This record gives sequence, C-alpha cells and structure tokens, in this order.
Amino acid sequence: MGFFSHHDNKKNSGGGDIDYERLRHDLIEELFAEGVAYSGDLGFLDALEVKEASHEELLRIARREGVNVDRYRR
Repeated sequence: MGFFSHHDNKKNSGGGDIDYERLRHDLIEELFAEGVAYSGDLGFLDALEVKEASHEELLRIARREGVNVDRYRR
C-alpha cells in the first residue's frame, strides 16, 4: 500500500494545519508508483492532477485514495 495508511477519513473534513507540500509529494510518489505498477499512463495523469491541485483538491484526492490525513498535521 505504499506510503499511506488506509483509514476512514470522515473525521478529516477540515483543512486544519496540514503540511500540504509533504502531502502533495507523497501523493505524487504513490500515484506514480501505482500507475507504473498497474496501469501505465493513468498513474502519471493522476500525479499531474495532484501537482496542480489546490489545498482543497489535495484533501479530496487524499480522501479518495484512502490517505490518513492526520499523518500530515503539524
């Protein structure tokens, strides 16, 4: 499962004090690795989406991927 611990993130709906750059970096690494392993270009396109995402979009993507956002709180 890579970098992330897959948990229910319903309680992580707020932005709080999140290290967005570390979250962005880990999402890009994880999505690229998954894409290479499973689907080729799809992981690359997902990684590009993360690279350009706003903070709100990063949280949405993280929830979609099952990321425990609490690990990124400062």
